[in-house]
Amino acid sequence: MEQCKVEIKTHTKGKVSLFRVRGAFERTERGLEVRYSHEDEEVLLVLGEQILSMERESLSMFFRRGEETAARIRAGSHEGSLPIVTRFYALKELNGLYSAAIKYELGDPAQKFSLDIRIGPGSEER
Repeated sequence: MEQCKVEIKTHTKGKVSLFRVRGAFERTERGLEVRYSHEDEEVLLVLGEQILSMERESLSMFFRRGEETAARIRAGSHEGSLPIVTRFYALKELNGLYSAAIKYELGDPAQKFSLDIRIGPGSEER
């Protein structure tokens, strides 16, 4: 696995939040697999050509453009789900920098989200 920087910018309800963390990635048959820590949990983010998935102990989400899937939320022995409708997903790579854009609706009534994800080299150079 190679070291990397992960940056996730989330837009929802007119607000923007930015999350930055160091992680590690490797290319596999599923796509770009990125591991990092968030809120004391290890996160596995998989960015494929057609899909994006995120798995951690308390939450898992799967996105495929134009399809309805579900977010699974877990707390102890309890589990629930919320519907996800993915409106847009695109992944591109340029000179070792990966970027993904996704637009989706979560829940019922739906809340709209837009995410910009960047995975770059672990060094300070860009």
